[in-house]
Amino acid sequence: MDRFQELLWDLGKEINVPLHIDKNNACKIMIAERLPIQLEMMNHDQLLVVTWIVELPPGRFREDVLKDALKANSHYQSTGHFAYIEKNNMLALYDLLDTNRITGESLATFLECFYQEAESWQAAITNGTTAPAHHTNPPLTPPNPFLPK
Repeated sequence: MDRFQELLWDLGKEINVPLHIDKNNACKIMIAERLPIQLEMMNHDQLLVVTWIVELPPGRFREDVLKDALKANSHYQSTGHFAYIEKNNMLALYDLLDTNRITGESLATFLECFYQEAESWQAAITNGTTAPAHHTNPPLTPPNPFLPK
């Protein structure tokens, strides 16, 4: 069994859903019927995890969303990076995971956080804001652990 199928098997056991590689050598998981997450091997040791968050029609709002997504990319995120897919005007969230360092359990945990991040962006954009509040209202300065609270 190859590493991708092994990861899918282990992930399937964690989430109680049998997972298999499709004819495109990928696996698409639908969570809450809103955000499909696609898993695909990029090479022998990198797993691509991607979801398409929302279509962004041309205009000022799309520009502002993409600016906020770029700002989010400039900060460390354990839940991936944002990209714009011009072909279908979609905002996407993706990450590459080292298959030598993940297990079915850790992949399930990652996917939960990944989904929550994508869902928060989808909800914000659908409601007319350019990013979730946790990205638009960051603390002005990082907390200093040496100062009293």
